[in-house]
Amino acid sequence: MNDGKIDWKGSFVAVVTPFTADGAIDEARFVENLELLISEGADGFVISGCTGESWSLSGEDRLHLFRLAAEVVAGRLPVIGGTGGINTQQVGELSRAAIEQGCDGVLVLPPYYAVINRREIFAHFKAVSAATQAPILLYNIPKRTGINMTPEQLVDLAEIDWIVALKQSSNDFVELQRTLDAVGHRINVFAGHSAERGVAAVLMGCPGFVSSMESQIMGTEAISMYRLAMAGQLEEARRVQMRTLALDKGMRAAGTFPANLKAAMNLLGRPGGFARPPLLDLDHSETENVRAVLRGLSLLGDRKDAA
Repeated sequence: MNDGKIDWKGSFVAVVTPFTADGAIDEARFVENLELLISEGADGFVISGCTGESWSLSGEDRLHLFRLAAEVVAGRLPVIGGTGGINTQQVGELSRAAIEQGCDGVLVLPPYYAVINRREIFAHFKAVSAATQAPILLYNIPKRTGINMTPEQLVDLAEIDWIVALKQSSNDFVELQRTLDAVGHRINVFAGHSAERGVAAVLMGCPGFVSSMESQIMGTEAISMYRLAMAGQLEEARRVQMRTLALDKGMRAAGTFPANLKAAMNLLGRPGGFARPPLLDLDHSETENVRAVLRGLSLLGDRKDAA
């Protein structure tokens, strides 16, 4: 329960993990991306989430990224480390280590693949909370985990001591509203899929959202959606949201996420870097599709030298 433990709000960015061509973490590009997003108005970071290719990262990789991010951010914004996994003890240990490396909280999803029930999900999060003793951002993303933490289930989870927030990435827009009604007074409910519903989520009462695609491609323009909505500048907020919708739709048809996001960033001269297997970098045809999407939104312009 968030009883004053955190005051997270705004446009948080789930950042990519840039790799070199041989698969190593590209520290320089990772740091550059964080600094760029800070300058563009980001309100917080999620490291090693889906956008950060968490499935390809070892525990040591994650801790290295958490340490780098904490050093770069230096307390300016919240840094949340993605520590989700299947084994409860390992998730607890990694979460505690993430805090020791300087993270302000951890992002934890329910154990995937194990096909566990509601009682077991509760026990998992209660154990991680006890082991971590630091703020936990729950992550509900049924498409990737095969588990949907319903508003009714979240009522129970919100009572766990260190569960302070939720990233609601269910594709069901109505479920986002039901989640706000059920637990929004006890934990901070952040919206996922902000490219599709960021403005609406803020107007519905979300204290913020966690973005990925649009913020790291469009920068300040996309990040501004939260402030525009909060300030009641709805005409401009709608304009930006329609552009992020168009970007999201076009990018979904151009390669695998987040390899396609990295390709777009690279085309724009932003620090995307390479993907790490099992993801593959986009081929020529896919890259040209991304280029067309960016040009269609006047993001790339007439740059002839974009690679």
